[in-house]
Amino acid sequence: MVASILSATYFLAVNSRFQFLPDFDSTQVYINGSVGVGKKIEQTEELVARIEQKILKEYDFENNLDSVSSVIGMRLDGKNIPQSEEFYFHIFVNLYERAPQNAFDKYINPYLSPKYDDTNMKREKSAQDIEAELKELLKPLIESKKYEEFKVFVPGAGIVKNDIELAISGNNEKISNAVTIIKDKLSSIKGVSNIADDILEGNVELKFKVNPYGQRLGFTESYIVSNIRPLYFKGTYSKMFDDDGIVEVVFQSKNKDTLSSLDSFEILVPGSNQKVLLTDVVSIIEQKALSQIFKENNKRIVSITASSDGVTSSEIFEQLNPTLEELGKEVLIEVKGEQEENQKVQREMGEAALLAIILIFIALIWMFDSVVKSLIILSTVPLSILGVLVGHLVIGINITMPSLIGIVGLAGVIVNDGIIMMDFIKKGKTLLELEEYALMRLRPILLTSATTILGLSTLMFFASGQALILQPMAISLGFGILWATILNLYYVPMVYRLIYLRKAER
Repeated sequence: MVASILSATYFLAVNSRFQFLPDFDSTQVYINGSVGVGKKIEQTEELVARIEQKILKEYDFENNLDSVSSVIGMRLDGKNIPQSEEFYFHIFVNLYERAPQNAFDKYINPYLSPKYDDTNMKREKSAQDIEAELKELLKPLIESKKYEEFKVFVPGAGIVKNDIELAISGNNEKISNAVTIIKDKLSSIKGVSNIADDILEGNVELKFKVNPYGQRLGFTESYIVSNIRPLYFKGTYSKMFDDDGIVEVVFQSKNKDTLSSLDSFEILVPGSNQKVLLTDVVSIIEQKALSQIFKENNKRIVSITASSDGVTSSEIFEQLNPTLEELGKEVLIEVKGEQEENQKVQREMGEAALLAIILIFIALIWMFDSVVKSLIILSTVPLSILGVLVGHLVIGINITMPSLIGIVGLAGVIVNDGIIMMDFIKKGKTLLELEEYALMRLRPILLTSATTILGLSTLMFFASGQALILQPMAISLGFGILWATILNLYYVPMVYRLIYLRKAER
C-alpha cells in the first residue's frame, strides 16, 4: 500500500508543472514599445494614434474596456521602471471589473458584503483572454515594421515582473552577440512572446570627420561645428531691448531636423569667400548613442526579458539551458525573474518543511514517549502529498509558491488527527479492542476534517479576482486533509496493528 502511494506521488510530482505564482485577473493590459530611434515625439504620437484608433473602433468597449490612455515619450519596462525617449510609447488599456463568475459570487457574496458594488462589474473575459484578442486585433500593425518594438501583455504581480529574465555581463561585443543568440532561441520556443532587451539606444548621433581634401583647404572639426551650430543647434546671435526688457535674437534653420539638408549645405572655406559642399570636405558618420547604461556590482549588464503563455519558465529553460551553457564560456549569464524565484522558493520551502517535521517529531516523542508511534503518525505527512497533487490535477492548476506554503502548513494540521487516533488505539490489546477504539474516533475525525474542508471550499472552487493567488494554498490544505483523513482512519490503525498486535495474535 505504502509503495503504491509513494509511486503515485512520485509519478504525479515528476509530471506536475511549477510556476511561481498562479495567473490571476488584472484590470489593465499594457501595450508599449518603440517606433524607432530618431523619431520625433510628434511622429511617435502619430503612430500611437493608429493603435488607439484601431482599439477604439474595433474592440468591444461596452462589455470589456473602460478606457484607453497613453503616454508618448515614455514606457514602463518589465520592472515598472520608466524609460524616457521621444520614440517610446506606453498605452494603458483599462478594463472593467470582472463580472461574477460562479454561484458564490453571483448569489451569496452580494448579500454577505455590506458594501457590495457591482456597477463596474461588466467584464466576462479574463485579462489574459483580452490580451490574446488585442494581439490578434493589432497583428497587422505589429507586422507592419513601422514599430521597432511592440509588446502587448498583462502586467505581472508581486516581486516577479518578468516570466523570463536574464542578466548578461562581460565584453561589450560578446554581450551583443549573446543577446542576439538568446533572443533568437527564445523566439523559437512555443509560448514565448514579448522578447526584449534593455539596450536603450537614444537618437542618432552624427560625427563629422574632416577628409584629406578638407584638411588641405584648412578645415578642422571645431571650425565645422562652429559653422553648423547656429543652424542646427539653435544659436543665439545677439540681444536687443524693447519695452518688456531683453530680447534674444535666435537663428534656427527650418531644416534643422532634416538629415538630407546636409547634402546641400555649403560652408565657407577658411580664410576665403569661397564655399564648398559640406559633404565634399567631411565624412558624416551616423551612430546610435546609448541612452542609459545599467550596472550591477560595478559591471555593465544587459537584461533580456520575455513573457510566457501556456508554458512555465521551467519548461522554457529546459530548452534554453544548452544555449546558455555554450554562451556561458564567453559571458556571465545570471538567471533572474520567475525562474530565480522558483529555485529560491523551492529551496526555502524544502528547508521549512524539514524543520517543521523535525519539530513535530520532537513533540510527538515527548507526547508518546515512543519513536515508533511517533514515526507512524509522522509517516502520514509525506503520504498526504498525493492528495495535494491530485487536488491540483482535478482543479487544473499548476503547483505554485502558495501551494508549497500550503504543504508546509498541512504537516502541522494532519498530525492532529493522527495524535487523536494513536492516543486511543494504543489502549487496545487485541484486534477487536483496536477496532473498537478506532471507531470511537471515526466521528470526531470526520467532523473536524469535514468542517475544515468546507471552510476552504469557497477558496478552492470559487476563487476569483485577486483571491486566485491563494487558491493553490487552499487546494493543498483541502485535498491534503481529505486524503490524510483516510490515512488516519485506516492507515494508522493498520500499521499500529502490524507492529504491535501481530505478536499478541500469535
